[in-house]
Amino acid sequence: MPHALVVLDDGRTVDVAASVGIAPPDTIGSRDLSALQRAADAALHDGKHSGRATIATAAHAAVPSVNGRRVGRPGTAL
Repeated sequence: MPHALVVLDDGRTVDVAASVGIAPPDTIGSRDLSALQRAADAALHDGKHSGRATIATAAHAAVPSVNGRRVGRPGTAL
């Protein structure tokens, strides 16, 4: 995750970072939007926790979800 220091108009400096999850259909083995979104979400959170860019793999597509959210995310209830 690349970081950038941004100076605000009032002189304060903030450290800004961005994370993006991607799930290529050929890698996931599906063109199903729900499966691709789940895999991209799982890859996004792996990247956030590792601090490295992560492209979804077939293993990310197998991460279970509850109520349309990846298991273990805040707000996910069984």
